[in-house]
Amino acid sequence: MKHRSPSEVERALDAYRRLIDRYHDTLDLMSDRGREALDEHVRDAEAYVAVLDALEPSPSRLLDVGSGVGLPGIVIAAHLEDLPVELVERRARRGAFLRMAAAAVGGDVQVRIGDVAQLAGPPVDVVTAQAVGSLWRVYDLTCRRHAADVVLLARKGPAWREEYQELSAKTGVTPHVVAEVALPERGTLVAVQMQGGATCPSSG
Repeated sequence: MKHRSPSEVERALDAYRRLIDRYHDTLDLMSDRGREALDEHVRDAEAYVAVLDALEPSPSRLLDVGSGVGLPGIVIAAHLEDLPVELVERRARRGAFLRMAAAAVGGDVQVRIGDVAQLAGPPVDVVTAQAVGSLWRVYDLTCRRHAADVVLLARKGPAWREEYQELSAKTGVTPHVVAEVALPERGTLVAVQMQGGATCPSSG
């Protein structure tokens, strides 16, 4: 994957921060507390980039579910110039913000507004999600989009191994933990790789 230079990344992230400053009240993007901790959130999002770099083979398309204000999807796009990133958000106002943010940071970014379980598109080999639900929930919502092998990449709390067990039990396969990274501020970034392309269970 092709990385932007540090100066290009900083310019992109500065533009992203300015957009949040401008619209976070009018579009209800973040709480005041969340805005104050934005730099911490960006650092957490940058940990996703390091995990993506270490994946073999390199990802060909990333789907970010429940993109919200753009963490981690916009930050990933700011770093990785040639990775197609698809941001999916149910809320129209945040979707409008994401389109502005995507234009500001550049890269191969597509913003879609709607229910990810109902949106068709090309296969993805990485799914990222924050505050969407358990690993099983993320798998269930996105399974129709999975490539032959898929990595689920998400920030998790201390009970993430219970989520791993649930995912294994409900899919009937044993996911492979390919990354477990303590985040700078809170939680653990967990990446599990598993076979995709299987018949989906009923989502809901």
